[in-house]
Amino acid sequence: MTTDPRRTIIGGLSYGGLAGTYAALLHPETFGNVLSQSGAFRWTPPPDPKKPDVFDPLAEANYVAALFLARPKLPVRFYMNVGSDETDTVGRQNSQLNANRHLRDVLLAKDYEVHYEEFVGGHEDLNWRGLLANGLLALAGDPANQPDATAARPK
Repeated sequence: MTTDPRRTIIGGLSYGGLAGTYAALLHPETFGNVLSQSGAFRWTPPPDPKKPDVFDPLAEANYVAALFLARPKLPVRFYMNVGSDETDTVGRQNSQLNANRHLRDVLLAKDYEVHYEEFVGGHEDLNWRGLLANGLLALAGDPANQPDATAARPK
């Protein structure tokens, strides 16, 4: 156990990836590493807080990315993965894949360390289990001895 945020990893799958990212955004003094698997970054706040289950189909899917854009760079590192089949199925340009790519690009533009992988598959447990180890390996250990994250930059 440690209280050193550089050695603390928070994360999860889908909404858990979103929640872990948001927790690190609000509390980088506690959470210095985020492991997000198919993070639900297409989420936006509900139009009416009294009806949290109502989804606004016209809302832009980059709410979390906008939060990172609006703040100075934080001492947080990221591992993200998402499936190539996590695409929009209802024609709203609101896919998990696009939202994850967008957040990755925002984080890289702000010079965050980001380890990013896309896997062939959809939003299913079977796809995440093998990549959990990749995320832990990318984020665990001495941050000073971690590989250069520039390899995650899009070509």
